[in-house]
Amino acid sequence: MRLVSRLLASHAAPVAVMSLALLVVLGSLVHMTQVSRDLGERELRALANEGSIHQAAWELDLALRSAPSRCREGDATALRREVETTAEVLAGRLSTTPDASASIVSQSRSYHELAIEVLAGDTCRAAMAVQDRRASLDATLTTAWVERLAELHTAARAHDEDVRRIGTRATWFGAILAVAGFVLAMLVARTMAREVSQPLADLSRTAQRLARGDFSKRVTTEGPAEIVELADELEQMRTRLAELEVLKEGFLASVSHELRTPLSKIREALALLSDGAVGTLDDKQLRVVSIASTACEREVRLVTTLLDFSRLRAGGALRCKEGSSIDEIVSTAVAEERADARGKVEVELKAEGEAPRASLDPEMLERAIANLVRNAVSVSKPGQVVRVVREIEASSPPRARITVSDEGPGVPVDLRDTIFQPFVTRTVARSPKTVGVGLGLALAREVAVAHGGELHLDAEVERGARFVMTIPLDPRASARSSVRPPPASAKE
Repeated sequence: MRLVSRLLASHAAPVAVMSLALLVVLGSLVHMTQVSRDLGERELRALANEGSIHQAAWELDLALRSAPSRCREGDATALRREVETTAEVLAGRLSTTPDASASIVSQSRSYHELAIEVLAGDTCRAAMAVQDRRASLDATLTTAWVERLAELHTAARAHDEDVRRIGTRATWFGAILAVAGFVLAMLVARTMAREVSQPLADLSRTAQRLARGDFSKRVTTEGPAEIVELADELEQMRTRLAELEVLKEGFLASVSHELRTPLSKIREALALLSDGAVGTLDDKQLRVVSIASTACEREVRLVTTLLDFSRLRAGGALRCKEGSSIDEIVSTAVAEERADARGKVEVELKAEGEAPRASLDPEMLERAIANLVRNAVSVSKPGQVVRVVREIEASSPPRARITVSDEGPGVPVDLRDTIFQPFVTRTVARSPKTVGVGLGLALAREVAVAHGGELHLDAEVERGARFVMTIPLDPRASARSSVRPPPASAKE
């Protein structure tokens, strides 16, 4: 699934939850509106109808109540007409209001019956005779009306409670859905971030590994289609770089091998000239031969380093010897470089503890340590000191810790990540070091890794540079091969 589809699918769930919360709130509002409308349409309409009946009954009561005074004044005809009119009004309202309260309707019908009784005989005499019944009906109707108002108040409070309960339920349910939507959104965002960031982090580490020249591991990842396509492109690039690495190693090995034979012949010829095998040489000729011999030895050393480096990078086996002494190897390497640095830089050697004998490749290990010491001497000024310390770490098997430190300008920050890569070299400011080929440190690390150890730069020193090599001292003899496997394309 592509990234856009994943994003749409992942965002649809939180949106659906929030939409559900909105629908719940809107539904609750509609319900609350319907409850309020029911109260207005049913209870209030009934109250209005009952009020009209009560008003008609009250007007009839007023007409009957005024009967004594009006009869004394001789106004019986007007009284009869008023009682007839109010009775007709009350009868009409009773007939057109079927949903009124039963108690009010009953009391109002009693008023109407009282009016019919008054109108059936002599108006004044009948009106005077029903005053006690009228007063009783008046009290009863008033009580019924008050009770009806109380019922309406109770119904209104009940409706208000229903509305409040609906609102509270909607609020809680909406809040729960909102929180659930937020949590779901966070979970979806976290999942999407992990599904995208984790493959990208893997690809980033792969790119860093390729930048360091390690082409052994295939590029595989999972995730969105775009990231998978990027991984496929990186895999194609890794395969091509591995093929180029094999071609480069093969070319270096071939060139080094082809150069070694003529250089060996040139070395022998210079040695014969220096020994006088072809005749005695004067001092000037001997100086020329000495200069040529020095240059030849430097080139032989470079070719040997290239061959050893190519062999180790290709997974070649070490030539381990049982009972090898790490102290002898370190002493020999330091002695050779001390002779070259005599009169310029002092090289100190310190061995702490007793080192057990082990199965090692003396020649390769000696060359690696010599490269470290030579590198430290080359960046040191006259009068400065290069210190070599050999320590033993208590482990199983024990490990030799060889530290080479100098008092030079140190390793530049921008060079620390690539200093062990082959052919990486540059001038060092404020030091007499010249630009070399850039194989000494690379070969030293390959030798350490081939022995099962490691070599790293200690970046926490305040002055100069400090390289730390650790070598396991395993007494068992074995023809161990380099830990670094050959590139995948070379295997294929």
